[in-house]
Amino acid sequence: MAHVIAKDVSLVYPMVGSHARGRHKINVGAGGAAQVGGKIIQVGKRGRGVQALNNINLDIKPGARLGILGSNGAGKSTLLRVLGGIYRPSSGTLDVEGRMTGLFNLNLGVSKESSGYENIILKGLMLGLSREKIKEHAEEIADFSELGEYINMPVHTYSSGMVMRLMFSTATSFKPEILLLDEWIATGDRHFRDKVDQRLDDLLNSALIVIIASHNRNRMAKWANTVIELDSGTGVQIPIEDFVP
Repeated sequence: MAHVIAKDVSLVYPMVGSHARGRHKINVGAGGAAQVGGKIIQVGKRGRGVQALNNINLDIKPGARLGILGSNGAGKSTLLRVLGGIYRPSSGTLDVEGRMTGLFNLNLGVSKESSGYENIILKGLMLGLSREKIKEHAEEIADFSELGEYINMPVHTYSSGMVMRLMFSTATSFKPEILLLDEWIATGDRHFRDKVDQRLDDLLNSALIVIIASHNRNRMAKWANTVIELDSGTGVQIPIEDFVP
């Protein structure tokens, strides 16, 4: 059964270098009064860090369509990466049950010296799948990517758009129970974007739990049944009846 539980999850990025120790003082003036990004806090006797997440609590069950709102630097993408196991919380506990796919940083783990086909295998292994399972889907992944003969060529010969096609095609060919999505995904030409939109719709409908980070309130209003808004790493749940226009 898919389930995500976060209890008092916080994340502090350590700051290094002379600026972190406060050797240089910068007067930002009145125009810099608004908080951008996490709060800078004292860590230990001499160090400082950025409080990217502060005591986040979530209990996400099957059927949840959770929207994470917030301005740039609010902690949206950081929270997704903590839930996806990329970042380890500095404090608190995180318990995730279910097969999860995160559609962010799709280039993570790409081997540019290996062929497109070999990267399909590598990406599938990163998703926790067996080689046999990956090979069952390899032809379908190659067809969806529309890379043709390039699928057998080294990835360093690809354009950035071709790499995105390959990684998106691979990551979305295995339906997850829990889907994490950062809305930044871009896929080049309109024809392929239409395919991406259709596949994302299929994943959104089939996944037991969907968590999407965005700053687009109108888009959230169309599909989310739960919304939290982050501000400098602190989350506040918004009643859905108050959120939908």
